[in-house]
Amino acid sequence: MQSVPPLVPRRKNIALRSLGRVFPGARHTTDQIDPYTKWWSTQNQGAVNRRGPILIAIGDSVSIGIGASHPSKSFIGNVGRALSDRDGVEWRIVNLAIAGARIDDGLNRQLPIALDLMPSDLVICCIGTNDIVWTPAIANVRAGLRELSAALPATTVFGPVAGASGRARLSNRALRSAAQENGQLVADIWNTEGPRIRERMALDRFHPNDLGYELMADAVLDALNERA
Repeated sequence: MQSVPPLVPRRKNIALRSLGRVFPGARHTTDQIDPYTKWWSTQNQGAVNRRGPILIAIGDSVSIGIGASHPSKSFIGNVGRALSDRDGVEWRIVNLAIAGARIDDGLNRQLPIALDLMPSDLVICCIGTNDIVWTPAIANVRAGLRELSAALPATTVFGPVAGASGRARLSNRALRSAAQENGQLVADIWNTEGPRIRERMALDRFHPNDLGYELMADAVLDALNERA
């Protein structure tokens, strides 16, 4: 019987804890971290011991659905349901994402588990946004994204780093270049058409809400359809 280690969120730093005390919206999404993490941990255990195509996710709080009304409504959950509907067979999801994750968490904590579960039918990797804020050297962010791309299969779809800062642009340039070199896709999950940004954001004005996650999933599915 196969198993996946329980997910453990990255420890909240002082700034995030303070933000949660000041802004009710931030408190709401912070309070989702533990129950959403536990939900995915339980789902993962069931998924590895069933049959069927498998989707493996590497990422941060966005991948576990923080801001959504339920963890299953994350963009990872939405993609899995859409693929199940398309194929007429249930796709298994092993979501290794953890809240607060940075690229080093992806490389050192999530990637080894993902590689043990290979081969997979689809990998979705969306990580690096936290590094734009907390990792001082942008060269390390770019190198980490390239390392993840080199280690993951051609069946991987990346979500770019969020934001329009110079650091985000440099990081995404490295990611897109590496993904192209390794035959992988990059889905433009942050720039989808639809309602105004504020209408697709959660109460903390940072994470997506249910609608935001639906639009992100659509971007991933569009990228997959274009390849097909």
